[in-house]
Amino acid sequence: MSLEKGKGFKKEELIQELMELVFEKAQKESKKKPIHGLAKYLSDRFEESFQFNIDVNTFTRYYKGYISKEKEKQSPTDDVLNALCQYLDHKDFKDFEIKSECEIVKRKLRKEITRQEEKYKKMISMSLVIGVLLLGTLSFFISKYYKKNCMIWVEDHYEKIRCSGLENERKLNEVELQKMRKIIPEICEHELWYDKTDNKVTFFTYYGKHPTNGKTLKRVTEHICEIHILKPRDSSEANTSLNSIE
Repeated sequence: MSLEKGKGFKKEELIQELMELVFEKAQKESKKKPIHGLAKYLSDRFEESFQFNIDVNTFTRYYKGYISKEKEKQSPTDDVLNALCQYLDHKDFKDFEIKSECEIVKRKLRKEITRQEEKYKKMISMSLVIGVLLLGTLSFFISKYYKKNCMIWVEDHYEKIRCSGLENERKLNEVELQKMRKIIPEICEHELWYDKTDNKVTFFTYYGKHPTNGKTLKRVTEHICEIHILKPRDSSEANTSLNSIE
């Protein structure tokens, strides 16, 4: 008598489930992993326990068709199906069909849940990678945009600012930032520079260009020192020597 299609599942689905369970049980019992070893174990077991002959090549074809998917599936005969079900402690294939429908549903659900979990894990991992890349890119542009790479003159010294095209804005020079000061000297010093614009003399502590008008600063001379720094005093009291000034 031919085995018919199950009510809830196609016969092909039930056979697939049956094969998976058979080889899973055989692997646990035999501790063998290569297909030849499993096929040999099952062939011997069926002959000894059920007096049913299924040769090694047949089990190998079942494995490659239903488990490893290397070849096309070859449907077993009804007698073979019944024998396989007996190996799993069922009376026959019909008994396996009745008892296995619920298990098949459970297995399918577990597989689907596992597949969805893997999918979400990949999505989360990809999202994290994209998030890190976006954060890194954003941080780069923010740091570049807000980094203070320029300086501007404020009253008597330079201050760092973010480059934005302001009038008198200059590219950052750390040495000038630290050393350039506008001062009102009381004595002549070796390191003094000045600018004379509109008959007004302004003194600075560092050489270079005037912070606002861009003119090149000049080193203080004895003449400039005497006229614009030293107050008129008695020659014995006044310090007018600029021998140290080059």
